[in-house]
Amino acid sequence: MNAKHHVTALAEQNNEPQLVGMQTGLELVFPDPETRPSIRSFNDWKKRGYFPSIKIGKRVFVDPLMVRKALDAKFTVHAA
Repeated sequence: MNAKHHVTALAEQNNEPQLVGMQTGLELVFPDPETRPSIRSFNDWKKRGYFPSIKIGKRVFVDPLMVRKALDAKFTVHAA
């Protein structure tokens, strides 16, 4: 496990909010590179308001846990 994922795993275990860049957020929310959407799609989803983000200067940050919750709430299809 690399340092980035170690710190992220600890923060998720403790339910601590964390801010990461868009690329890292994409990798954490979609860990499988084979099925991961493109960064362009992820940025488009942010633009459409599918998940919250924080902009500081020119940099945009996301909390992977909040992204996952927002995507789950918006796109989960419940069985009939």
